[in-house]
Order: sequence, then structure tokens, then C-alpha cells
Amino acid sequence: MASTATIRRIRVLVPLLLLTLVGSLVAGIVTAAPRTPPAMLGASGSLDGGLGRINGVIPLEADGWTPPSAPASLASPPDAEMHRVRILVELTAMEKDGISFDPSQYAVSALGSGSWKPIWATPAPALVPQGESMNATLVFELPDRAIDLTLELPGGPGLSLGAGHHRGAK
Repeated sequence: MASTATIRRIRVLVPLLLLTLVGSLVAGIVTAAPRTPPAMLGASGSLDGGLGRINGVIPLEADGWTPPSAPASLASPPDAEMHRVRILVELTAMEKDGISFDPSQYAVSALGSGSWKPIWATPAPALVPQGESMNATLVFELPDRAIDLTLELPGGPGLSLGAGHHRGAK
């Protein structure tokens, strides 16, 4: 049989461990850096080398747009409960080194739901010199649900896509 001293230690140790766990959790929440909200649709947001702005979020099925050359990535229909969205982005280089545009560095994310890379983009990777602007088109396959989506930018808080791309009833 266990001695009364051992039982007493266990009765003290278990609440202390639980208190330590809860204290660690609270300390982690309190000291975590706040999430910087994305810039609203149409507003400019900062990124490495300058500013970015979304000029349009257009579902491909809404306007029948197709790229100049038919890429294989757009040949098949989107997955179930997904739809394709064309995002028109304007990048303006403000810093001396300009903006290094690489479509593979861009992604659309949803808080707690995942991240999606572009399935097609134009132009190819390029450097935007200081004082110049460049328009880019990025096509994503995104969930057709009413969720907040953000275009993640290299070195910036992101740009909100708004709800205009959503066409489903979910």
C-alpha cells in the first residue's frame, strides 16, 4: 500500500502541474505578438520594396476570362467546392532596390483553414525598379465558401480579398 506521505505528495503535485500548465498557456497568449490585419480590399499594403494593392478579385466563371495561352493547370475543372479566382495586383516599388516579383512567393490564406499557391500567373518573375509600377495577374483555386481570405505578400501583412469572389451558398 502507498504511504500517506506519497498520497499527500500526489495530491499537491497534480494541482501544481495543472496550475503550471494553465499559467504557461496564459503567458503564451498574453506575450504573443498580435496578428497584423491585412489591408482592406482596394487599399495599399506594404511589402518588401514597396506597396501592393488588389485592383480586382474576379471569379473566372463570372467573366469567361482565359489566359492568352491555355496552360495545362487550367485545362481541368476545379476540385469540388472550389472555384478559380483571378486576382489583379498592382505593385509599386518605393525603395531603392525595387520589388522582386516572384509569383511563387504569393499565396492566399485563410485563418486556420490553409494556404493556396497560384496555379497560373503573369508576368514571369521580374524586378520592378524604384518609382515604377507593375500589374500582375494571379489565378488561384480557392474554397467557394464565405471565409475571410488574405493574399499573403513577401514582407507584408497581406491584402484582404473581401467577399466579392464568393458565389456559393455556403
